[in-house]
Amino acid sequence: MPSFEPIQITTIIVKDVTKPRNDGTRGSALYNVPFQLSRRPPAAWAEYFPKAWDHPTSFTSQHRPGICEVVGDRIWLNGTTLEEVEATHQATLKLALAETNTKYAAHETEQLAAKEKQRQTAEDHERHVTETAKKIKFD
Repeated sequence: MPSFEPIQITTIIVKDVTKPRNDGTRGSALYNVPFQLSRRPPAAWAEYFPKAWDHPTSFTSQHRPGICEVVGDRIWLNGTTLEEVEATHQATLKLALAETNTKYAAHETEQLAAKEKQRQTAEDHERHVTETAKKIKFD
């Protein structure tokens, strides 16, 4: 039985929010925002989440694909503001979390089923070898 417990965002890590450059260049008012996850996700989960972010089931014209990454037990939105997070990205983060948790749970279920099938195949083979070898006599 799968043991995956959905991963959640617990908070914004305020002390690690970066500072904007504010040098007048395009995008210089943007900064990076880290979100604490409930635990460090499995590698496949961490790999999938940015894809779910880039292609959410629902988004607005304010959505910015390509700014999300998972590092350790954090999600980073690189090149945004807290105001954008509040107004736009929060909903997308929730959608991406739900999709990623669902996809990962299905992935884990498939992996467990494949391992069980492999175990059963090995057991069946061993039983076949033992039973067939008993029938072969050399006297």
